[in-house]
Amino acid sequence: MVVRTPHFVGAAVRSARQGAGLTQADLARQAKVGRTWLSQFEDGQKVSARMDMVFRLLAALDLPLDIRAVRLP
Repeated sequence: MVVRTPHFVGAAVRSARQGAGLTQADLARQAKVGRTWLSQFEDGQKVSARMDMVFRLLAALDLPLDIRAVRLP
């Protein structure tokens, strides 16, 4: 799956959260982010979100971030 927009990432987080039976408050608590921040992230409004917060969300949901097409120097 190719991720091209913040909205797509937010939608993926929302889908995984709902699939896990978690409320926004539950996930926010687990990932140590604010519920309002999470709501805005899921809506694609956080176009410049801090990566540490995004990684905490992904970890709390056990969602991998797989980057395959990167060439490192």
